[in-house]
Amino acid sequence: MKFFRSVGEVFGYSPFRALTQHAKLCGRAVGLLQQQFFAYKNENFEEVERLREEIDELEGHADQIKEEIRSNVTKSLMMPVDRHDLLEFLKVQDDIINNCEHVGHMLTFRKVKAPLDIWDEFQILLSKIMEAVNEYEIMVESITRLVATSFSRKEVISALEHVPMVEKIEHECDLVQIGLHTRLFNSDMHPLDVHLMVQWVVHLGYIANAAARAADRFRIMVLGR
Repeated sequence: MKFFRSVGEVFGYSPFRALTQHAKLCGRAVGLLQQQFFAYKNENFEEVERLREEIDELEGHADQIKEEIRSNVTKSLMMPVDRHDLLEFLKVQDDIINNCEHVGHMLTFRKVKAPLDIWDEFQILLSKIMEAVNEYEIMVESITRLVATSFSRKEVISALEHVPMVEKIEHECDLVQIGLHTRLFNSDMHPLDVHLMVQWVVHLGYIANAAARAADRFRIMVLGR
């Protein structure tokens, strides 16, 4: 006979708490990325490198949490959501911090010279991304209430209200990206600087996109139970 075991009986921890911890690391990484861009704009390249290392450490910690969840969420573990949905949600959420790490490294490739108005646009984009990830974090934190109330209809509706909000902010990020691309391609900057900054814009967009996709996977996980 195959026995199903509850989370607490087997591991003494909840994968949902771990998911929330992972989401918080994603938010911290975006915050550090904002600081890194500010340091870069002010040509404080030692700080840029230090922050790159700090983001790397956060990403390493996030990987540890991800592997812990993957190792412990086995087929015999009884959960209130589908195991596949939970692991797919985790995978997409992990893309948030992975892309933060990619951008953090790209900021150390070359010392770019750019007009102040372009830096201002980057700050707007980063603020929008932070807004999306903050909204996303609030959504993920609601999972503890969902579990505690056995996914009551009221809590489900409340949690899922955040999904379209994250998607809306991600769309606003897209519009800022379009403006930045237009400015960069019509600037008189060095071609290599333009190319690198375009890559920054693209990968920053990946962060916002990952938040929106993870929010959608959260919706699938909650509604698919």
